[in-house]
Amino acid sequence: MLARSSNHRTRRLIPVMPYGVHMETPEKNMVNAGIIFMFTAWLQGQMSDLIIFKNNPNLISDFVKNPTRVPPEFYSIRVSYWEKQFGSVKNEFKEAFSDILADDEKRDVEELYHLRNMIAHAHVSVGRDYMLYRPFGGERREQKLIDDLQLQPIDDQSAPMVLKIELWREDSFKHANDLIERLEQVTLRKVADSIGVPHSRIR
Repeated sequence: MLARSSNHRTRRLIPVMPYGVHMETPEKNMVNAGIIFMFTAWLQGQMSDLIIFKNNPNLISDFVKNPTRVPPEFYSIRVSYWEKQFGSVKNEFKEAFSDILADDEKRDVEELYHLRNMIAHAHVSVGRDYMLYRPFGGERREQKLIDDLQLQPIDDQSAPMVLKIELWREDSFKHANDLIERLEQVTLRKVADSIGVPHSRIR
């Protein structure tokens, strides 16, 4: 996946297993899904912090001045955001920064939400090379998920549609990685700059 040092040079975290460790395809699928899911949690935390500072600009100065200590007032609000669902944080983030988010960035935020939701509600089995996900919201939503997340429906299946999650595939994993990388290294950094918060402090 990805990470970046404080000087903003990109460093990718590639899911390479230790020498001599062999993983079957179902296990690799689960490991990659877990990596992606935790990165969505990481981005949720950053979005939450940015919302807090947007709504409470008086907290920014103390937060920036002391990099070794989180101000108590900010901490109490931050903890309350940890209790929120991803969907509510996503909606609040898009509303709070609607004036600076480009349309494609808003779509990326929505896609991240669907990606996280898909993994969280997947049916997992070590007996097959893919996980299963049943999207909700009708045929239009189903087709959007297929297009956005590059999923494939199960062959010759009857209704309702069930989609395959194959994150062991390099192209599928790369698509998710690229999405997270764009949001973290471009969108969230831009938003942080817009309110005067060093992005490195909330990463």
